[in-house]
Amino acid sequence: MRLASNRFAFLVSVLKAREAKGVAPEMLEEILLRATSMTEAVDFLKGTDLGEYLADLGAVKFADIDEQLWEYLHTYFDRIKRLRPHPSAVRLIDSYLERYDVANIVSALRAAALQRPPYVIPVGTLCDQGLLAELSRAQNFAEIAAILVAGGMADYAGPVRGITDTDRRSLRQAERQLDRLYVQRFARVLRGMDDHEVLLAAYGILLDHLFLGRAIRSSAAGRPGAAEEEGAVSGGYSLTPAVYRDLAAMKIPEIVSRLEDTPYHAMAQEVGRQIEQQGAYAIDRIMEPERIRRVRELLSPRSLSPCAVLWHLLFKEVEIRNVRLALKAVEDRLPPAEVKDYLVVEL
Repeated sequence: MRLASNRFAFLVSVLKAREAKGVAPEMLEEILLRATSMTEAVDFLKGTDLGEYLADLGAVKFADIDEQLWEYLHTYFDRIKRLRPHPSAVRLIDSYLERYDVANIVSALRAAALQRPPYVIPVGTLCDQGLLAELSRAQNFAEIAAILVAGGMADYAGPVRGITDTDRRSLRQAERQLDRLYVQRFARVLRGMDDHEVLLAAYGILLDHLFLGRAIRSSAAGRPGAAEEEGAVSGGYSLTPAVYRDLAAMKIPEIVSRLEDTPYHAMAQEVGRQIEQQGAYAIDRIMEPERIRRVRELLSPRSLSPCAVLWHLLFKEVEIRNVRLALKAVEDRLPPAEVKDYLVVEL
C-alpha cells in the first residue's frame, strides 16, 4: 500500500506541475482580443505545455492546428504513461480515452454506410495500435468489426456485427449500444479502484449532464420526445434512465419542474431563462462550467488517489476545448463577446 501511495504521490506531483503549465484564462482572452492569425494566437500560449507543442509544429491554418490538438492529447497521455505510474492509473487513462475510440467507430460506421471518408480523432486504443488509418479505409461493417478485434476491442465488434441494414435507425441503434458498452466498461474499471465511490459519483455527474443536455436540446428545438430515450444508461448521479425518459418527453418548463428535488434545478432554471433570450446556444454556456465545477469539487480533495488522474483527464480535455474555441474564433473573426462566455475558465 505504501508503494502504491508513493507512486501516486509522484504522479500527482507531476500532474499538478503540468496543470500549472496549463493555458490560463488571461491567455485565452489575449487570443480573442489581440490575435489576428494562428501564428499570433499560438504565440500567446507561450510558456504552456500545449503552446510549446504547437509552436514546434509551426502550423498556420486552423484545420492543421485542430488535428495537432488531438495529436497533442494522445502524445501527452502517452508521456504520462511512460512515467510508469501505478497500473491503476494507466488503466484509468486508457479506459477513459476509449471514448474517442467509440467516436471513431461511430464515424467509421456512418462513413461506410454513406461511402464517404470518416473523420477520426487520433486518440485512443486504435490509435495506440496504429489501426486508425485502416479504420478510415474500411468499406463495410465487417471490415470495421475485424479491425476492432485486431485492436483488442472485440467487445465493440458485437454491436457492429449486429447491424443488418444501413438505414439511419439501424445505425443509431448500434451507436446507442456502443455508448452503453463504453459506459459499462468504464464504470467497471472505476469500481475496481481506490476511492471508487467518489470516482463513480463524479462519473455519474458527467452522465447526468450528458443526458440532461440532450433532453433540453431536443425540447429547445421544439421536438420534445426526439431525444434518444433508449440511449440512457444506469450510473447517473441523480438521474436514472426512467427519469431521463420522462425528461426527454417534456417541454423546458416541465423539465425545470421535474428537476426540483435534484442538484440541477437552479441550473435548469437558468438555462430555461437564457434560452428564451439567446436560444440553444445558452445550453452549453451554462451547463459546461457547472459540470466541471461539480466534478472538480468532488475529485480535488482526493489528491493521492485515482481521483487526481480522472480530474487531470478532464482538465486536459477542457483545455483543448477552450483553445479550439479561441482559435476558431480567430479564424472566423468572431467578436470576443460572442465566444468568451463559452470558455470554461475555472479549472
